[in-house]
Amino acid sequence: MASQGVWGAVVVLVRIGTRGSKLALAQAAQIRRKLKTFFPKIRFEFSIVKTEGDEYQSVELFKKNHVGVFTNAIERKLLQKEVDIAVHSLKDLPTELSKGLKLAAIPKRAPIEDALISRFRYTLTNLPKNAKVGTGSPRRKRQLLRLRPDLEVLDLRGNLDTRVSKVIKEKKLDAVVVAMAGLERLGKFKKYSRRVPANQILPAIGQGALGIQIRAKDPVIEKIAHRLNHAETETLALAERAFLKKLRGGCRIPAGIFSVKKGKNIYLKAAVFSVKNNSFVEAEVTGPITKSILIAENLARTLLKKGAKKLLIEARSGSG
Repeated sequence: MASQGVWGAVVVLVRIGTRGSKLALAQAAQIRRKLKTFFPKIRFEFSIVKTEGDEYQSVELFKKNHVGVFTNAIERKLLQKEVDIAVHSLKDLPTELSKGLKLAAIPKRAPIEDALISRFRYTLTNLPKNAKVGTGSPRRKRQLLRLRPDLEVLDLRGNLDTRVSKVIKEKKLDAVVVAMAGLERLGKFKKYSRRVPANQILPAIGQGALGIQIRAKDPVIEKIAHRLNHAETETLALAERAFLKKLRGGCRIPAGIFSVKKGKNIYLKAAVFSVKNNSFVEAEVTGPITKSILIAENLARTLLKKGAKKLLIEARSGSG
């Protein structure tokens, strides 16, 4: 990135750090297109970074609740000034950012719900008895089994194409559960998908949102990146992240949350699930959107008082 001074300086090149998966590249391309409309004279270039989560596609890595497996390597590139902007799936980004980095923008959110992909576009209601369903997410697994205890839920890792192929091509599974946002961004597999309502499976914290991360002391890049920000998405997503931070949970804990703006209020519903059985605690709250962070933190405190602490310790032990 060539720049000097503050806003108004000449910026020739901005390097965008991203993972190399098809979905990550699609997300980064979406961001680059938007930035080009705002800043047509700046060249925006991709820098593809291989992360721990890409390199070690094992179920065990994710069961252990390691944080930052998809983001740490990109953050290091930011700190080393090898990239200027990082594009993350917000649900992968730890609530504690690396020192020297900050979130500059949260663009308008894609759909927050999960999607059920099957050859016959089943819903969770009419999915055949004892069907085999794949997911690598403890949050999805526990909610699936709450709704349909007859299902055989199998651990599954890999990119979207790999997971869907288990259903469509290899026919080893009857269905897989993925994020609807990924299908929207890639424009793939929608003919096999059915959206799962958020009141059936609570989404992950930050699901459907992207996080645009930069160095903390880079005012030129910050003003460029902030043009991507969507105020309502930012408010809701930051409330969800405040909830997760108060739980002291990583992106792999079996917790789900639904947030929505209702007039001048924010509505939040959240739950924490056991990784061993069908135990869970849940709560909901409505309050002024101007106090969204405090409301989200109080929601976390409520769940902790109701027994979430025990479930979180259980999850962090790598059980389930």
